[in-house]
Amino acid sequence: MSVWKSILTGFSALFSTQDSEHSEPLLPKIDPEKLKKELRILEIAQSHGAAGIPASNDTQMTDVEHQIRGTLGKKREATVKYGQQVITQIQHRMDSIDITREINRTIQQGEEFERTADQILSAHDGRRKEAEREAKSKKVLLDAFRTANELPDTPAERINSDGKLFKKAMLAACCVAEGFVNANFFASGMAGGLVDGFFLAFTLSLANILVCFAAGRLYTNKNHVKANRAVFGYLSGLIGLCFTFVLAVGVAYCRYTLPLLEDGTQSPIALITQSFRAHIIPFQDFESCALFTVTIICGIFAMYEGYIFTDRYPGYAKVYCAYAESHRRYVALVASLRKSLEDQKARTLQLIDENVKKAEGDVKVFRYNMGQKSIIKKKVTETLVMADETLKALTQCYRYENRLKRPQGSPRPDYFDQPIEFPDLEMPDFAIDHDEARLLVQERLLSDMIEKIEPIRARVQSSFTSKFDQLQPLQSSM
Repeated sequence: MSVWKSILTGFSALFSTQDSEHSEPLLPKIDPEKLKKELRILEIAQSHGAAGIPASNDTQMTDVEHQIRGTLGKKREATVKYGQQVITQIQHRMDSIDITREINRTIQQGEEFERTADQILSAHDGRRKEAEREAKSKKVLLDAFRTANELPDTPAERINSDGKLFKKAMLAACCVAEGFVNANFFASGMAGGLVDGFFLAFTLSLANILVCFAAGRLYTNKNHVKANRAVFGYLSGLIGLCFTFVLAVGVAYCRYTLPLLEDGTQSPIALITQSFRAHIIPFQDFESCALFTVTIICGIFAMYEGYIFTDRYPGYAKVYCAYAESHRRYVALVASLRKSLEDQKARTLQLIDENVKKAEGDVKVFRYNMGQKSIIKKKVTETLVMADETLKALTQCYRYENRLKRPQGSPRPDYFDQPIEFPDLEMPDFAIDHDEARLLVQERLLSDMIEKIEPIRARVQSSFTSKFDQLQPLQSSM
């Protein structure tokens, strides 16, 4: 017994690597000890031996021996079927690999970029030309304005919408501040108090700010190349100064005469006129002087803000802003086209790189599947050898136990000395000669593809530069 256990243990140890590997579910596993128990080889061999079965002159195998060979034969057939299925799957995967498609797509990407770039430019060609014509026409008007007014080729002084809003807010704040200061002084001389004082003061300060700001805007005419416009500008500035001065004097007279009103029947304007004709100087208290000073300061400030609100040459800011806006739209459109070209170039180069990576991955997969063929061949061969050795071991175990239990005078049959063999099976095609030849072809194609990558990338870059430069002169001419 111990002899046959050691033999079976040795066979199991010999093929132990098969059990330790992660085999596919369809690959059958052969366990000699388990089969020996399932087929009850020891019990049947001993009972047959004691009964003299088989007879010494028998030449046919017993049912147990047929059962051993039949059970292991089915495992052999399942092993071959497993090998055939896996090899078929592997071969199908390998047959589906051909990097010629990636090579063709890569070459087409270089050609496709030029067509796509032309489509991008053509789709916006109408808008671009219209923007170009508008920008050039505005430039002609600007140059004509500069020539007619003897202006240098410099940008106009201008402020954005936020700057204009800030200046308007400053003027409004100045108006409110002037009205609030004057209201306090007016209130002390009016029956209505602070409310009437603020209403009168705010009305006067609003008139002061608006008129002086308008005078400041017109004062820019002093810089005009034409003499009559220059004279008009100086007159506008003088009118603004005179207005704020007269208004300041009037405010001082208001402050002087308001306390003199005895009842509501008197007219403040008549009283102010009488005081002026009588050559009465209104600056007899601090309030009148303060009102005069605040009015003058606010008026001059409004004139200055009007003068510097935009460019100091009249009309130049309007013409220049019209040109600048048309040029900005043209430049923005050109920048958008450039961005589209750059994005398309980046996508094209990315697709080229992806094609190369896919081709490299396909070659690696092809090489891996070739290796899998060898692994499957090894697994199938080991399993078949295990089946042969198990058949030999189990039949020897049966015959040995049978001989030990046979009675004297009942010798073992002669066929016990003959080994039991399996019928031949058609093995799967594990050959990789054809696959090795295909691998060499794929590797050569991959090498050629890698060599062509730089010329293709250079072609894309050259096409991009050509399309990009079509826009460059138009923008620089502006």
